[in-house]
Amino acid sequence: MQIWRVIDTAGNNGRWNMEFDLKLLSSLETEDIPPTLRFYRWEPPAVSLGATQKPEEEINLDFCHKNGIDVVRRPSGGGAIFHQDEITYSFVARTSDHKTFHDLLTSYYTIIEGLEKGLEKIGVHAEIRGGKSCGPERYLPCFALSSRHDLVVGNKKIIGSAQRRKKKMFLQHGSIPFSYEPSLITKIFLRPETFFEKATSLAEVLGHHPDEEEVKKALTEGLEEILEIKFLS
Repeated sequence: MQIWRVIDTAGNNGRWNMEFDLKLLSSLETEDIPPTLRFYRWEPPAVSLGATQKPEEEINLDFCHKNGIDVVRRPSGGGAIFHQDEITYSFVARTSDHKTFHDLLTSYYTIIEGLEKGLEKIGVHAEIRGGKSCGPERYLPCFALSSRHDLVVGNKKIIGSAQRRKKKMFLQHGSIPFSYEPSLITKIFLRPETFFEKATSLAEVLGHHPDEEEVKKALTEGLEEILEIKFLS
């Protein structure tokens, strides 16, 4: 059985988190390291924007600056995400590291399936379903979209992910919200109207705030089962 790596970098600012994800991706080319799963938080809270989004079209920049909310750009696509009470995962690997990694769609689906298996272990029954792409709804917050391979519970997105490919390597990362503050969502995003119709959180689904360590353990085990590998720190 292959041994891969899992790390936890705890809480850091948005710029540091995005730079570290890219550093992990680049290290696959220059160093002899195994595929790596990372968990992290955002301190202070942050809004991350997709690679091609214009912040002035998505969020209230003045409110974010005045309230100490970082605004950063992700190296991947997708919509704007507010990171506060959550954990985020990132995963980097070479396309040769697993039989499902050569194709973008298959690798994306495989990782999402592992996360789905992990959520089951804490009592969250999510599913991978078809849905709308970012076409006419491209200006909505990312969690107000249900793209083709996101995880949803009762038609509401619970984990949104995005992938970036570089030569024969890729980075996939996604947000796992524990809870939301409705008052902040409505003040941060310029188009928040549909957010709470299309997005949910672990606390909303479970009826209580989950234990962070339990969630990370479950997600790691779910990925191990689907990928048929073992993660070690």
